[in-house]
Amino acid sequence: MLLALAGAGAGTAQAAFVNVGTTNGTNQTANSTNAAITDGNLITTDQRWTRDNVYLLRRLIQVSNGATLTIEPGTIIRGVTTTLSGITAEPGALLVSRGGKIIANGTADAPIVFTSIDDPNVSGGYATVPTTFTSVGGTATTILSAGVPQLANSNYFADGPEGNNGFSKAGLWGGVVVCGRGYVAQGTGSVDTTPADGIWDLHNTNFSDTSPTQNSNIGADYPEGMSTDLAVPIYNGSGSRYGGLNDNDSSGVLRFVVIRYGGFVLGDPAVGNEINSLTLCGVGQGTVLEHIESYQNQDDGFEWFGGKNNSRYLFSTANQDDSFDGDEGYRGVNQFWTAIQGTMNTASVGTSTSLRSGWAGNNTRVGQVQTGTDYRYDNLFEWDGGEGNDADRLPATDFAVYNSTLLAGDTQKRGLQIRLEAQCDFYNGLVENIGSNGVSRATQSATLGSITSLLTWSNVHSFSPAVSGATEVGTVTSNTVTVLSQLTTLAEETASQIATPWFETANVCPLYRFQAFNPTLASAANARTDDGVATPAGLVNAPFAGAMRDNNHMKGWSTLESLNVLQTANVARPFLTIGLSGTNPTIGFTAVTGLRYVVEKSTDGKVWTLVQKAPVTGTGAVSVTDTTTTVGAAVTYRVFAL
Repeated sequence: MLLALAGAGAGTAQAAFVNVGTTNGTNQTANSTNAAITDGNLITTDQRWTRDNVYLLRRLIQVSNGATLTIEPGTIIRGVTTTLSGITAEPGALLVSRGGKIIANGTADAPIVFTSIDDPNVSGGYATVPTTFTSVGGTATTILSAGVPQLANSNYFADGPEGNNGFSKAGLWGGVVVCGRGYVAQGTGSVDTTPADGIWDLHNTNFSDTSPTQNSNIGADYPEGMSTDLAVPIYNGSGSRYGGLNDNDSSGVLRFVVIRYGGFVLGDPAVGNEINSLTLCGVGQGTVLEHIESYQNQDDGFEWFGGKNNSRYLFSTANQDDSFDGDEGYRGVNQFWTAIQGTMNTASVGTSTSLRSGWAGNNTRVGQVQTGTDYRYDNLFEWDGGEGNDADRLPATDFAVYNSTLLAGDTQKRGLQIRLEAQCDFYNGLVENIGSNGVSRATQSATLGSITSLLTWSNVHSFSPAVSGATEVGTVTSNTVTVLSQLTTLAEETASQIATPWFETANVCPLYRFQAFNPTLASAANARTDDGVATPAGLVNAPFAGAMRDNNHMKGWSTLESLNVLQTANVARPFLTIGLSGTNPTIGFTAVTGLRYVVEKSTDGKVWTLVQKAPVTGTGAVSVTDTTTTVGAAVTYRVFAL
């Protein structure tokens, strides 16, 4: 009941604006209890950001080694471009340094939202947008006047003007970067004999934690977009380095976190120094990553650089470059990923597949095109081994994704690109609208040595309305060292597998339809059948293809919900009753026929584990006994439908 009451307050307007970041180290926050900003951009001691404030990132803020930043559910954090920050190549952004932690433990009723300075599509609306914004140098800019937005291109509503609406923005602040001490394949070698653990034998001997020169040491690097070629000290100091010797490292918790409209370009746009929406650098498996949405970022939605960590329920929507990207030896097991790409509005063409429909106001073209490269929507997956074509670097990029829904937009229609010795297991997946470049395992090294690019898949369903036959999943370039296995388990469908068909009708993209998009599986979809690959320990046994079977896990908290894109109907949340069977707790709820429910528990509210691996089914009252917990233990339970 207490949790339910806490969630009910999610719509309360924010009370105060807190400026985060100075130029001279003097704390200038509006709330004296948050006086932990020193040296202009560093959080050096534990700090808590509360939901009754709105936090304004006036420059790149670093959570330093030893400090923990706790962000309450329902908190709004806003960033700015360099024009507003007043600092060259330093937009508002948040970076968690090695040894620092972020505890952003939001809820479905009160997500934590990172967004641009003037975005009103949050709980509290325009009351959470500052009237003025003052840069670290003291320059004030009017954001609202008499409640009316004053910045150019400031219409965030779904029915806003063409090229100026919630579907057509990116690069308006930086992003979120998390650095950890996991193993990274940057500057490492391939000798791996004693022990054969997949880590370069000399890594532990030669690792340098303090080398100031980028890419010159063993197993460490600087985040993408923050490099020495910018000549900005904040980007190539010790606080921005990642990599280490601890794959079990914890950088904290990111749960029910929304990251919108980021990806500001640092320096020369031709260099490609955009910040990803969420960048995970050398992050260890003690970090919790689940229910995170990256929306409308100028670069990738999610990108990993080495490290070892697992995730579930990640949503990458309308990001300009890759939906999911990784390299430098990332390792992990993941479940329930969703990628949704959009379309381009080419003004010279009479019709466009980015037409909006259903809104009462301006519902013509979305306007997602400025040049031939903007909103190009690159690969759904792009995974590499070592950077710079480093052959055989260890650890190898080696990861698995179970139960994903990947929907390509109406641009390049690229699917999965596995290259540079990366190894990917892709199971129980759904891929739609990809073209001739749909799946590839290209290699770009002249000498690959003993490591190959490997793509293994099973129970993958593919559909493209424009292409039929085997070519719809793309061509695979064969050579002597690459392997593509288990092709026979591909299911080529004759119709879209999701409830709202993806690109079956000309000029209609569900991403831009009013309360019409439903990415769950269609009732008659072949992907619903129980022919999936069994999941490893710790993951729910979800023997179907796709990220969402019956429950739209974006409902209620995501940006698509804020923009009124998602269908209003969804499966109901179960109401739980707790009882006893002997000395073991029982979890009771009312089940709907045909749905599959996951029952989980937590002792700290941060890490959740399965009570049982198999989903619960039934009709009416059902009960599950937690045989691993006895009376007297402090345990919280939750139940949700797949």
